[in-house]
Amino acid sequence: MNLLSQSASSGHVDPEGEVPWCMQLVVRLDRAAPPGHTAVCEAGALAVVRLVSDERCEPGGSWSAPVARWLAGRIRKHARRAKGAAWERAQELPGVTTSHADAQVRALVPTPLDAVPREIAKLQMQGLDLADHPAARPQAIDAEPNGPVVVSITPEPVLSTGKAAAAAGHAAQIAWMEMAGDRRAMWVASGLAVQVEHPALQRWRSLRSRAQVTVTDAGLTDVDPGTVTALARWA
Repeated sequence: MNLLSQSASSGHVDPEGEVPWCMQLVVRLDRAAPPGHTAVCEAGALAVVRLVSDERCEPGGSWSAPVARWLAGRIRKHARRAKGAAWERAQELPGVTTSHADAQVRALVPTPLDAVPREIAKLQMQGLDLADHPAARPQAIDAEPNGPVVVSITPEPVLSTGKAAAAAGHAAQIAWMEMAGDRRAMWVASGLAVQVEHPALQRWRSLRSRAQVTVTDAGLTDVDPGTVTALARWA
């Protein structure tokens, strides 16, 4: 069983006296052809799930120790932007890159906040806010048996692309951790697909009562503590 499957109840309190750990999500952002908001959210979620489901996260694997330490505290994720040489340098660090639609996102193996690699620490983290073509911004997606995990992003408050991608990644990760083994096997067989929707407020309120995963933000960046930023569902 994957390390994260054994740790679904962890990730709520940082160990006293220790520097918090964080997973960095690096979004490829070329000004000439920027990706869409939803594509970045889906690519980010997929990159996170592919990292935490990687065999290197298994006990004894090369990523197991840092991932276990990350899970011992709050499950932080920071989204940053990169282009050109900076994007290529990010590919040299341990992690998983996902290409989806017009977006590319690399999820990096977690590190302490005071030990984020220099080439990543200098990348801009605030202000990543991208547009969507209306056809690429679904408002309602039904979760289907054997199908993708559906992640819903809160309509209020409106999240930046970076914050929404981190929230989608968190929702997909918790889905992996909480999902029954047979359903997880089906998800793996589908390529760990994730679909992101942006429901209207009334639908969001309805979904909150029946989603299998609820992501409640600690309020460390952008939103107030206790804000529900994302949900995840699967049939």
